[in-house]
Order: sequence, then structure tokens, then C-alpha cells
Amino acid sequence: MKNSTAPNRKTGRMIAKNLIVLFTVALAAFYGIQAWFTDKQSSDADGINIECHAPDGIEIAVVKHGDPAPTDDAAYKNTIELNSENYSFIDDIKMTEVSSDGYTFYKPPLKQENGVASPILDVDDWDLADSSVHYLSFDLYVRSKSKFDIYLDSKSKISPNAKNLTGENADNKSDFGESGDSKGISRDCVTGAVRFSVANYNTKETKLLWIPAPNIFLNVNTDTTKYSVSTDKRLGESYSHGYYVKNGKWVKTSVSADDGSPLSQVFVANSNGFTTNGDYTYELGSKKKIMTLEKDTTKNDKYTGMVTCNMWVDGEDAEARLALVNGKFKANLVLSKGDVQQ
Repeated sequence: MKNSTAPNRKTGRMIAKNLIVLFTVALAAFYGIQAWFTDKQSSDADGINIECHAPDGIEIAVVKHGDPAPTDDAAYKNTIELNSENYSFIDDIKMTEVSSDGYTFYKPPLKQENGVASPILDVDDWDLADSSVHYLSFDLYVRSKSKFDIYLDSKSKISPNAKNLTGENADNKSDFGESGDSKGISRDCVTGAVRFSVANYNTKETKLLWIPAPNIFLNVNTDTTKYSVSTDKRLGESYSHGYYVKNGKWVKTSVSADDGSPLSQVFVANSNGFTTNGDYTYELGSKKKIMTLEKDTTKNDKYTGMVTCNMWVDGEDAEARLALVNGKFKANLVLSKGDVQQ
């Protein structure tokens, strides 16, 4: 599927000025009121579509995470389109909620008490989430004839597909909004639970952990079958990310900007992403370096680099609920280049 909503940026130092992901979170229906999605039967990932346009001198290739690096020069192009037609691994993805720090991905066992599902913490080992099934993960290769630092640019964004997230005219309206047309909510508010990370598994580094839509918050009311959504959050729990670590038993921890932890150094939840009229841009907000191209000893005329890009729905987020199943979101990921910093 083609997406025609990408902006036509004319920035001379852009590597990928229109890298677009359209991802449909098509999770099957399930029963009960829960914080985590459970009892799913199937999901559909054919909404993934990535278009990547690179300027002269920069070439990009994409493979399924963990697959061998491309060896055929034909795999490196100025423009690539990642979808199920061109890349068969997309067909295998069955998007489901996971827990992750952006580097390691778990699919914890769940229990349901008083209508709320949560991870079982006293189990010795949790299953690792499958990058071929439970979340989107791909290896991004970049090469050039010159050495550059490569960034995910500040204008990168991941945003709801819907134009109207709340009210009578909410697009892709949920059946779980509060009573009255004016209280409607869009299923596309699931974007608030989306996470994106960039990791280098060769050097064991997390290069970026990003909450793209911290402005969105699903309010849990006394009647847990009905919800309202705030789309203008500027602080609070929307701007922190919760995940689990093993410390005797599994313990939930969190990261937020400037909290002093190592992960906070690469964490982004852009609180400055509001326009003057109060709309949220969903932009990264500041460019983040994700790799430095290095001399390829097998090809003397090339400098190369690789990172892994991950996108998932986080089960610990308020928006990971039945009310927002079948929500849709889209991403415009922009790469830029710069001189290597000494």
C-alpha cells in the first residue's frame, strides 16, 4: 500500500527524507477489561509500509532483524519500499503488546484479577518476545563513499492515523468512549502506547528509546467499560516509560528524561512538541545520533553502518487496552547526516 501523506522536505543533508511506516494495530477481539491485551487469536500486519528516499551518495538496505547483511549491490538503493509484497517477513508479524527497555523484549505470562490483567512477577523466566512475530524489528544498513555520523532527525514523527481523536467526529471511533457523541474517542489513540527504539546489538548499545505520543493519555474511570482521552498532556506519567527487570523476582522500573539513569541519556518524550494553537506535532524534537559509518575492509571504497529499529505496543502503557484495539498509526522517520564528531 502506498501512503501519500509524507511531507516533501527539501533538506540537502537528509538521507531519508520520506521514510514512512504505516502500521495498523489490528489485534483480535478478546474478553474482559484489562490493562494488557490478552486472549488474542490473530492480528494483521499488512498495513506496514516503509518508503525510504536517500540523496545521491547514500545507499540504504533493510533486512529482517538477524538475517545476514545484504551482499548483493542491488539490495542497496536510493529508494526502497518495505512492505509485505517486497519483504515477505512482514507477513509473519502478529502485533501484540510486550514489555521492553528498547533493547530486550519480553512477552510475560499474564494473570487477570478483578478485571485487570498484569504480568506474573514470581515466575523465574519470562519468554522473550519474538521479533519475527510480536513486534516490528528490522536491521537498517547504510553505506556511503564518505564517513558520516548518521542521525534520526528531529522532524521524525510517529502519529495517529486519525485527524480527530476525540469528540463527535472522532475517526475510527471506539465503542468504549463515555456516553454522548461529544465524548467519543478514536481507537487510533493506541499511538500513545507505541514505542520506538534504535539498538546496536553488536556493541550492545541502546541508541534511542522514544515515546512518540506522550500527549495522549487514556483516562480510566470508575466505569471501566467507558473511557475518555486527554490529548494535551504536557507532563506526568505519559512522559515516563515503564519496563521490568529481574531482581530476584520481576520488578517494574521506569525511565524519564534527566532522571540520572544511563537509559535516560537516550530516552525521548518530547514535551516541547506542541504548536502555538495547542496541537501536538508527534516529532522527535531533537536529532539523535544512531551510528557512525566506518571503513569497510572488504570494500575499500565504502563506509558502512548498521542498527536495528524496533517498534512495539507496550503493555504497561495506559493506552494498551481493549478500547483501542484496531487503532492505526503512521510514522515518518527521517535520517540526516553530519560530519563525524571528534
